[in-house]
Amino acid sequence: MYSNELKYVKIYKWLKDQIETEKIKVGERLPTEESIAASFGINRMTVRQALDQFAVKKMIIRKRGYGTILVRKTPQDYIWHFNNISSFTESMEKSGIEAYTKSEKMEVIEADARVRKFLNLSDDLRVIYSLRVKYAENEPVCIEKSFLPYEKFKKLLNTAIKGSLYRVLIETFNTHLVKSTQYLSSVLSGDQEMELFSLNKHIPCLLVESLSYDSNNIPVEVLYSCFRGDRYKFKIDSGEYIPKK
Repeated sequence: MYSNELKYVKIYKWLKDQIETEKIKVGERLPTEESIAASFGINRMTVRQALDQFAVKKMIIRKRGYGTILVRKTPQDYIWHFNNISSFTESMEKSGIEAYTKSEKMEVIEADARVRKFLNLSDDLRVIYSLRVKYAENEPVCIEKSFLPYEKFKKLLNTAIKGSLYRVLIETFNTHLVKSTQYLSSVLSGDQEMELFSLNKHIPCLLVESLSYDSNNIPVEVLYSCFRGDRYKFKIDSGEYIPKK
């Protein structure tokens, strides 16, 4: 029934069936690449390509000298909720997922026209620009570019941010973000995303542009978050449907 499919897809579907019918159970080793290749009359690289599909979904792990182990029966999805302003690290930790942030850059720059407009900058056009990569289970899954007014947050340049930036804004600057306007668009990974995500090919990504406000309705942060489209799901809770009268 797989005659018209690519060879690695045949292997993937066969393994998927083995997992779903529990012929291979969580915690057990998968057949070796050599044995699968021999059974299907193909080379090991094709088998590895099929196994990579499960690795991307965090369903298997490979242990040198031991083999490939099934650790989940279904894919591990990272879900981002849009019902509240949320810190990536805190959101992942609530889901039981190990997460951390790597700071790539923090510097003072002059805001471009778009950021200037969003933050209502007129006299001092300087902003603190930070570039951070978010990791979930040691995998880079989100790139954040943040812009904050320099005059108000210049102490950030001498502040070690180990986890949530939003927690630092509260504890150090007494700034609470109470609402955010977000715009979503689909994009293709560029050169920077390819490098920071450690990709060898372009992939679809979701770009979330956010403008956050404090309790005085003053714009505080412009944030561009680029999420890997192959690793993330987004959840938006909607209200009741009200028919038009």
